[in-house]
Amino acid sequence: MKIKPYFALLFISILSGLFLKIDFSETLNLTFVGFKNIIFSIGPIIIIGTILGKFLQETGATNKMVATFISIFGLSKIPLTFNILGFIISIPVFCDAAFILMSSIIKEISKVSGRKMIILSVCLATGLYSAHVFVPPTPGPLAASALIGADVGLLLLLGLIIGTAVSLSGYIWMRVLLKKDFKLSSDNKASNSLNHEKKISAFLPIIIPIILISISTLLKYPSFNIIENQLTNFIGFIGKPEIALIVGLIISIGFIKRDDSKNISKWIGNSLKNSLDILLITGAGGALGFIIRESGVIESLGIVNFNGIYGLVSVFLIAALIKTVQGSSTVAIITTCALVSPLIDQIGIIGEIEKVLLITSIGSGAMTVSHVNDSYFWVVTKYSNLKIKEVIKFFTTATLIQGLTGLSFSIICFLLLT
Repeated sequence: MKIKPYFALLFISILSGLFLKIDFSETLNLTFVGFKNIIFSIGPIIIIGTILGKFLQETGATNKMVATFISIFGLSKIPLTFNILGFIISIPVFCDAAFILMSSIIKEISKVSGRKMIILSVCLATGLYSAHVFVPPTPGPLAASALIGADVGLLLLLGLIIGTAVSLSGYIWMRVLLKKDFKLSSDNKASNSLNHEKKISAFLPIIIPIILISISTLLKYPSFNIIENQLTNFIGFIGKPEIALIVGLIISIGFIKRDDSKNISKWIGNSLKNSLDILLITGAGGALGFIIRESGVIESLGIVNFNGIYGLVSVFLIAALIKTVQGSSTVAIITTCALVSPLIDQIGIIGEIEKVLLITSIGSGAMTVSHVNDSYFWVVTKYSNLKIKEVIKFFTTATLIQGLTGLSFSIICFLLLT
C-alpha cells in the first residue's frame, strides 16, 4: 500500500495495544515510551554515523580507499578488492549511498580493464550489503542490539567475523557463476591513473573507531578479569560507540580542504535529513516491541520447547519472510527483533554471545533476498547500467547464498562459543 514503514509500525503498535486489551491512553503512553527509549539509546550513534559517512564521501576519502586497495592488490584481484572494500566502507556509510558513490569508479575500471560490469558490481554490492546487516553502527544491527539488549561491542566483533565470511561468499558465488570471465590481461593503465589518489590515512576515520570499540569490549569481557583503573575507564569511555564515532568524525575533519569548509553546515544538514527516516523506523520498531513486552501476552503463550539453534533458524525464517515481502533489510531486522525480543528467554537465548548470534541470524534473514521491491536492488541495477534479468540472476541469487552462509556461521559460532 506504499505506506511509510514507520507509519505502519506505529499504527500496528497502537492496534496491537487495543487488541491486547490495553487501555487506549495507556497504549499511547507505552508507544511513546518505547519510541523514546530506543531513540535516546541509539539516536546519537545513528546521527553521528550518518555525518561521518557524509564527510568521507564529500572529502574524497572513499576514493582514496579504492586507489590504495588497487595499488596494493592490482586490477587482477579487483573483484575481491571491491568486495572487501565494500564491506569496510559500508560500516559507516549506507550501502545505497556507498554504491552510488563508487559506481563511477567501477565503470572506469571496467572500461580500462575489460572486466565485465556485472562482476564488479555484484562483488561490490555483496560486500556493502554484508556490513549493512551485520556490523554496527549501521542502523539495523544497532537497533537490533537495543531491542534485544545485546552488547554493541560484542556485536561489532562477531558481526565483523561473520560478516566477512558472508561478504566473501558473494564473491565466491560470482566466481562459480562466471569463472571464465575472471581472467584479466591489462593491469597497468588503470593502476597508474589511480596512483595519485592512494592514501593509507583515508582509512583512519573507520579503523580508529573500530579499534576503540573493540578494545573497550575486550576490556569488559569477563574471561579476561581486567582490574578497573583510570586508564581502563578512559578506554571504556572513548570506546563507547557514539564517542568512538565522534573520534572518527574529528579525524575526518582533517581531510576537509579549506575551500570546502564553507560546505560543512550543508553536509551536516543533509546528514540530519537522511538520518530522520532511520530514526523514525528505529523508534517505531522499539514502540512495537515495548507494547508486546508490556502486554503480558508473551507469558501466556508458554513457548518453552525451542532450544538455541531452533531459535536461530526460526528468527532467520521470520526475517527472511519480512525482507522478501517488503524489501527493506533494516525494517526486516527491526520488525523481527521487536517481535522476538520478548521471547529470547523462552527460546534459550540468555547469554551475551547468544543474544549477538540471534541478531546475526536475524541479519542473515534480512538479506534473504534482495529483489525488485528493494531500493538497493534498483541502485545496483540503475547505477551499473545492467539489465534486470542479469541482476536477478547474479545479485539476487548471491543474497540468498549470503543469507544461508550467515545463518550457517551463526549456528557454528553458537556451537563453538556457548
